[in-house]
Amino acid sequence: MRHTRRVPAVLAAMLLSLGLAAPLAAQEQPRMGGVFKAAMIGEPPTLDLHTTTAVLVQHITWHVYETLYTYDKNYNAIPDKGRTYTFKLRRGVKFHNGKEMTSADVVASLNRWSRLATPGKQLWKNVEAVEAKDPYTVVMYLKDTSGALLMGLARPNNGAVIYPKEIVDAAGDNQVKEVIGTGPYRFVEHKPDRHVKLVRFKDYAARSDAADGFGGKRTAYLDEILFIPVPDVAVRLAGIETGEYHYSQQLQQDQYDRIKTLPGVVPIIVKPSNWSTAVLNHKQGLMTDKRLRQAFQAALDMEPIMAAGFGNKAFYRLDPGLSFPEQPQWYSKVGGELYDQKNPARAKKLLQEAGYTGTPLRWITTKEYQWMFKNALVAKQQLEAVGFKVDLQVVDWATLVQRRNKPELWDAFSTGITFNPEPAFATGVACNWPGWWCHEDKEQWMAAMAREADHKKRKAMWDKVQQIFYEDVGRIKFGDSFSLEAIRKDVHGFQAKNELPLWNVWLK
Repeated sequence: MRHTRRVPAVLAAMLLSLGLAAPLAAQEQPRMGGVFKAAMIGEPPTLDLHTTTAVLVQHITWHVYETLYTYDKNYNAIPDKGRTYTFKLRRGVKFHNGKEMTSADVVASLNRWSRLATPGKQLWKNVEAVEAKDPYTVVMYLKDTSGALLMGLARPNNGAVIYPKEIVDAAGDNQVKEVIGTGPYRFVEHKPDRHVKLVRFKDYAARSDAADGFGGKRTAYLDEILFIPVPDVAVRLAGIETGEYHYSQQLQQDQYDRIKTLPGVVPIIVKPSNWSTAVLNHKQGLMTDKRLRQAFQAALDMEPIMAAGFGNKAFYRLDPGLSFPEQPQWYSKVGGELYDQKNPARAKKLLQEAGYTGTPLRWITTKEYQWMFKNALVAKQQLEAVGFKVDLQVVDWATLVQRRNKPELWDAFSTGITFNPEPAFATGVACNWPGWWCHEDKEQWMAAMAREADHKKRKAMWDKVQQIFYEDVGRIKFGDSFSLEAIRKDVHGFQAKNELPLWNVWLK
């Protein structure tokens, strides 16, 4: 039997995270206008969201592109247990080129997403077909029931955004040539090392229901948004202090007390932000040897690594969970005895058993995220103390994102695994993401978790994955981190979240 349930498509974007900053006073009314200047950590490696998990790209493009579903304030999409899904599209939703969005655009975009995106590849293992029934109806047929389909479609990072069919057809599996979506802001220009410029989309088809998390009504109050690459963290801080920028991301946590004293500036703590990690290359090179991965893991003392990266203890914690304590429905300490071992003797023994002869471990990191560089620098010292030779390669973020797709170029790279409400599509354990950790038992548990609807059973499966993560050393988790950002006090409606949603934001 195929069970069909009709579910309304939100056509919004999707995201997660936590609290609000700069609350809107009751007597103040939002106003239209102004140019919002956001100081970002660097250049985006692409503006094609289907092709990257780089959060910087998501920060910019989800104002331009939208997905079929989004998360509400509790990070929920609409659950379902059937194998056939019918999506009814809203009429009159226009792309930025003036064309109305139809089911043909949705089907073409979802099929491309399934080929190119990390979560799309994972989700499509259980998809039999997707088809356009009429211009406003899309039907998806699953091979089996799913406990995670709609959460996958609602995921913001590397998300299932909808492009015009003709742009998808022209790009194929290459980068899209035109940045066109249905979002509240439309793309105008990208001037490398200067800005990405978005402007209000006057024909945006906003929903009428109240805002709820990332869903509901979205209003583009701002005339323009300029996403400005500012790789130097000191310049980002100086710019928010002088008022040159309305928002500055990824500030140094040891500047928190000073920022609190700055007139006109509101400091923001995003908690949790991510877990800091070294991603190991399971496809090629040194780290294909499990004993070397275990030696890497055993050598590390996480407290000085995290202290170097984040300074103030209010901005980090040592914890083995692949999900955060703020996610009690998923959080676990299973496998935690292998986390933060600080056991140089075991590391040296494993190196000897592996016959390690001093081949350099090529580790790519970046100073654009200062914490990534400082985490890697201290870990390098600890690894070299037990006998590893580490070649730390410092590049800009866009270069790191490009290089990590080429397994012949590296053995480890720095990144952060961001807050994710649906473990079935977690980048931190994905087989088809750079690092290519494709452990057979882990893949079976992940596939079972994606199909299962009962949460208690799904949680037990996620615990199995976490145990294998530590035993096989899927990645190296250093610890949880909380980011420090800042906005000017004339910014209203700002949500202190990892994803930087700037609709419903206005300038006093």
